[in-house]
Amino acid sequence: MLSNEPTNPNNHIFTKRLCLRLLKPSDAADIVRLLGNDGEAVQMLESISDPVTEEAALDWIDRRTGPDQHVFAILLKSSGEFIGAIGFGGAKEMPYVGYWIGRLHWNHGYATEAVMGLIDYARWLGIPALQADTFPNNPSSARVLAKAGFVNIGRIQLNLPMRGGMRELEHHEINLAIENSECS
Repeated sequence: MLSNEPTNPNNHIFTKRLCLRLLKPSDAADIVRLLGNDGEAVQMLESISDPVTEEAALDWIDRRTGPDQHVFAILLKSSGEFIGAIGFGGAKEMPYVGYWIGRLHWNHGYATEAVMGLIDYARWLGIPALQADTFPNNPSSARVLAKAGFVNIGRIQLNLPMRGGMRELEHHEINLAIENSECS
């Protein structure tokens, strides 16, 4: 089926230190390795079962590999090691962004670098804006979004069945249509 949308023929996004490649079922073992014994980190994710088993990881991957999803494994360029996942999906006008990095790789700037790479990819696709939510008790994730240019719009309520129902979240947005003045 042909489309007028640009495609990423290599299914990869490269940043200075990272390679983002499309998520695949064989990533389930790495997801379990990084999140399986980290219930605290899993509780910061909206839609993966806790505990993270291989079956839960495969289900999570399956829900992120549909036609309106652009979800990538985050790999270190230097070693090829899987360190997390990032992507967006939903309405093309303003898809939702989600990401996570395994605890062993926190505080190295990888999340910010991956989000910025994803923003460039979304811009390339012609997506006008992105949105993301963070839990109020996860200020690190909110800082990642702010460094990448997202603006905190305020608090919203969302029904998150895997996190016990209605939860209050911080809502963030970025307008990708704003041109860089240096390029005009």
